[in-house]
Amino acid sequence: MSALQWFILPALAALARNAKNTTRAITAPELSAWATDAQLDFPLGIAELALAALQRHGYVRPYAQCHNKRGAINRWSITPQGLQAAKAVLQMLPGGPAPDVQALPTRLWNLLRIRRRLTATEAAQTLVDADDNFEAQTKRIGALLAAWAKYAPKTLVVAQKREAGRIRYVLLSDLGRWPPPSRAGQMHPSTFAYARATPSMFRKNREAELRVGEGKGEGRDAT
Repeated sequence: MSALQWFILPALAALARNAKNTTRAITAPELSAWATDAQLDFPLGIAELALAALQRHGYVRPYAQCHNKRGAINRWSITPQGLQAAKAVLQMLPGGPAPDVQALPTRLWNLLRIRRRLTATEAAQTLVDADDNFEAQTKRIGALLAAWAKYAPKTLVVAQKREAGRIRYVLLSDLGRWPPPSRAGQMHPSTFAYARATPSMFRKNREAELRVGEGKGEGRDAT
């Protein structure tokens, strides 16, 4: 899998925080301001490159231009696919939102990560509360496991041998804290795990490191 250009992730994360729907007009200066923070410098030229790349991926599309005294201003809007991608990137980044630990998909996924092999009944025996409908919840768990095996076949597969007539699912790879996709077209944070590192010239903390290094050098020269 080829690595994504480095500016794709901060651009999508910025869109996740600021472009909540497909009708919001987006300009390069806005994206530059949204993506720039205490750690990252995201200048206008990089924002323009990012929007062009996002359009190639189908994550944004051209929006009606607007005009000011300087001339036409290009605008974009995020696509439904782009909204999914932006959400997935935000989930992947440090400090991003965490899964609901009380939700059944999260509890089932965490159990599967521990056990590595599960039937729906085995999972239900651990996860279903005494006051819940055991049969209904077992069916729900089975549907989730089947969906994960269907939409994330490199993550979860059906074992060749059944367990007492029951379908057993086997974990092949751990995707991290977020459960696998359970429907067609759903994007998982792991989709964006392969991205090039941010060049040092755009990392603000790198500038601070250089200043510290220069200070140490001056101290050595003075002695």
